[in-house]
Amino acid sequence: MQPDTSTLTSTLKEKLYILSQVGNRRVAFADHLISGILLIERSQILPLPFYDEMISGIVHHQGQLLTLVALRHLVQEPLSPMREVFNAVQLSDAAGPGLALIVDHLLGQCDKTQLEAEEVTEFTPQILAPTLWQPRR
Repeated sequence: MQPDTSTLTSTLKEKLYILSQVGNRRVAFADHLISGILLIERSQILPLPFYDEMISGIVHHQGQLLTLVALRHLVQEPLSPMREVFNAVQLSDAAGPGLALIVDHLLGQCDKTQLEAEEVTEFTPQILAPTLWQPRR
């Protein structure tokens, strides 16, 4: 007798999302766009003063340099004072190599049906402006 794997297969095919809070807005990241979740201390950040204000700086994490971008800027939420320790979502190479987005809170995970039932903004790499990486004078 063969075990029924149809429910397992359909569950594995569902797209999962990591749900975060940025200001008053909930932002969901598709699981294939995420490489990791980081807890970063403010003292670890090296600021980059001649770049766009969205870039909070760079941080060394597991042998690589990550650029930290405040997601609040990207979703047009009012800025808040930076805490001593904060959460960041490290994007996969497909979404933004060497990039992590600072979020206020991580809320958990959900699937597509739960995402559609609530008022949630889905993150897409296209919201990252190409001019973000241009130095300012």
